[in-house]
Amino acid sequence: MDVKTVRRCAVLAAFASLVVVGYAQAQNSTVPRSDTVVVTASRLSSTLSNTAVSTTVLTRRDIDALQPSDTVDLLRHLPGVHIDQPGGLGGVSSIYLRGGDPNYTQILIDGVQMNDPTNSRGGSFDVSSIDMESLERVEIIRGSQSAVRGADAISGTINFITRGGSDKPQYAATVAGGFSGYRRGSVEARGPLSPNAGLALSVALIDDGDAIEGSQFHNRVLSAKSDIFPTDESSLRLVARLSDNNSSNFPDDSGGPAFSVRRTSDTRYATEISAGLVFEQQLSDPMRVSVESSLYRHREVFSSRGVAPGVRSAFGIPVNSSESLYERGDVQASANLAVTGNFELVAGGGVLRETGASDSRLIIGGAPSDSRFALRRTTRSGFAEARWQVIPAWSLQAGMRVDSPDGFSTQTSMSVGSIYTLESWGTEWRANWAEGFKLPSFFALGNAIVGDPTLRLETSSSVETSVLQPVLNGQGEIGVSVFRTYFYDSVDFDSSINRLVNRNEAVAWGSELTGSWSFDEAFTLGGHVTFVDTDIRDDQDELRNRPKWRGGADLRWTGIKDVTLSGRALYVGRILDSSIPTGDRALSDHTRFDVAAGWRFAPGWELGLAVDNIFDNRYEEAVGFQAPGILPRMSLKVVF
Repeated sequence: MDVKTVRRCAVLAAFASLVVVGYAQAQNSTVPRSDTVVVTASRLSSTLSNTAVSTTVLTRRDIDALQPSDTVDLLRHLPGVHIDQPGGLGGVSSIYLRGGDPNYTQILIDGVQMNDPTNSRGGSFDVSSIDMESLERVEIIRGSQSAVRGADAISGTINFITRGGSDKPQYAATVAGGFSGYRRGSVEARGPLSPNAGLALSVALIDDGDAIEGSQFHNRVLSAKSDIFPTDESSLRLVARLSDNNSSNFPDDSGGPAFSVRRTSDTRYATEISAGLVFEQQLSDPMRVSVESSLYRHREVFSSRGVAPGVRSAFGIPVNSSESLYERGDVQASANLAVTGNFELVAGGGVLRETGASDSRLIIGGAPSDSRFALRRTTRSGFAEARWQVIPAWSLQAGMRVDSPDGFSTQTSMSVGSIYTLESWGTEWRANWAEGFKLPSFFALGNAIVGDPTLRLETSSSVETSVLQPVLNGQGEIGVSVFRTYFYDSVDFDSSINRLVNRNEAVAWGSELTGSWSFDEAFTLGGHVTFVDTDIRDDQDELRNRPKWRGGADLRWTGIKDVTLSGRALYVGRILDSSIPTGDRALSDHTRFDVAAGWRFAPGWELGLAVDNIFDNRYEEAVGFQAPGILPRMSLKVVF
């Protein structure tokens, strides 16, 4: 019996023991401290204080104070999250969560998964199309999450949650503009449909301007959210979103505006349609049942003039184009049972169906070569989670999920977490172990040029321990996390055979140090330092686009009524990257500073001023793609 099997058996025994012992011995009810509700990390009722996994929640207040220019800018300052955007929003954003590949992060909008496995990036999602004005909060869950979220949550999950309806009608309009043609506008309407229903609608337009040569991005987003309460014991939530965008940018691996030989940008047109439904019914005091369903459709048309031969490749990338369509539909049902006042259990199952097709063309020596793939698969799953408040200062949580996807063996994912509070000091100690998995993307399985239908699924195992310590009489806190994640059978491109293959084991390990301090509720200061080291076992290659060191600081001041001032600093260490014209190249470390000010000068009227990269640091996020320089922006928002 191998080590992984022994470990799973031990976790399964622990889960069963938790259920039995918790049911038999749980006696006293404990009320967790009042804090932020978290809906992504578990199917159990959760807040930050009883969530064992590493979680960050950005609230609407955070977004308004920071005034980021886009969603990429919102995420780039978080500990453990490295995100790059070669060529501005016209380039595809990539999220490296604790050293994992971009397609290892599961992206949700209102709980609806947005990853598209037909794209050449293996299913990663470009967050540029998400409208910030419509967001209520963002939840970032680090570590393997397949025991809760199934496939694709191999490094973690990010859930963008939009605003819902309000008790009174409310309308808002926001316009923003800046240098180099940057423009943004949105309109929102929120309010009651009836005494038992609310509705929120938003429309947004984004134009990233022309700050970077060859890069353009135009996006339109329409979203809707409705909460309906048919009875006092039931609720129904409906969400819908439509997004389409036109973008252009120098090709990946081309060396960007600095080194590209062919001075023609790739073009991409994409449309997304998503919808979700969540119904909950309180059957009795201890039992609640829920049914969730979602639909997602993504269509993309792509065209590229390719990349000329260079140092890394004697052939370069030929002229190519593609048109892809991906559709996903799923339904899940679960029952949540409060067995006793301090023991909670949830169990359920679901079915997921996916279809994907792509038509592509390569032109080599003037002769076109066409290829097509059309794949579908169904995944059936069952899951269970339990939480036991052993004593007021100590809680245990465990989860297990079994997924049976077409064409692959049944996958069992488990997780175990613990939270202990040293009440005399207020110290919180957390520990968590979890597994993750990812099915090979449709592109990796079906592409006629680089695909391989025999690829194995990718798996992960992550472990983390953290300590959070209040300081300065509760006005501040310091947190330290240490983590290690193993990735098995990662799918990567092998240039020697021009194919996607399963790589050897890779490991990412590191730590995060965070701190915050609040003085008289008018001044807050926060900071973080992240170290992540990645290594491919039995291979000398170094993983690209992953800095070992990142650090940042942010401050916020509200000392004058109706005025908010904020500033952020971000340091990113050396990054290894590569391009066809240059070969491997180390990108220098860099620092950027952003400042923002908000002034509510009249009831319902707010003026915002912000300057990104205030010292005009011309660093590179990818070889040849210089980041935009200083970007002053101004926004005006009216609410009535």
